[in-house]
Amino acid sequence: MKFWKITLLTSLVFAAVITATVYSSCVKDACDNVTCYNGGSCGNGICKCPTGYEGPQCQTLSITRYLGTYGGFTSCNNTQQVIDSAFITADGEAKNTVAVQMNSISPKILHGYVNSNQSTYSIIVTNNDSSLLGSIFYEKIYTITLQSDNKLTIYSYEDNIFPTASGPDTITNKCTFVGFKD
Repeated sequence: MKFWKITLLTSLVFAAVITATVYSSCVKDACDNVTCYNGGSCGNGICKCPTGYEGPQCQTLSITRYLGTYGGFTSCNNTQQVIDSAFITADGEAKNTVAVQMNSISPKILHGYVNSNQSTYSIIVTNNDSSLLGSIFYEKIYTITLQSDNKLTIYSYEDNIFPTASGPDTITNKCTFVGFKD
């Protein structure tokens, strides 16, 4: 009888070990049913998107949130606001580039790329068609941000230094456009 008790106990322990081993080796991979598009990769069940894409499955171009018409006001050097509008379209040069047109600077078109780190979104303007561009005496910077996919703010800062007989004369121009998507 003692033999059967030991054999039964040994068999139960063996079955428990085998069951525990099989059960623990069948842990489900969190990325099994996750599809990441446009070159995204899955980690712990969440898609990590490449530059230029966003969304739970990397299915949306980052520029999409910017595209549209914005109506608002522009003020330069703390003067009275004037009615203005901005139009943002896909630029077509690359997947994350846009063209920005504003009534106040027409016919000039700004070209830039959407920069996103998942908490902030901005358009970095990479070129400028001014004949003064490249001069050590001229600088123009645009900063374009979007809040809540609705409020667009465009800051422009222009610094132009003219050499004169009495020393350099600087003209600084600071403008701010604030508009909301139509």
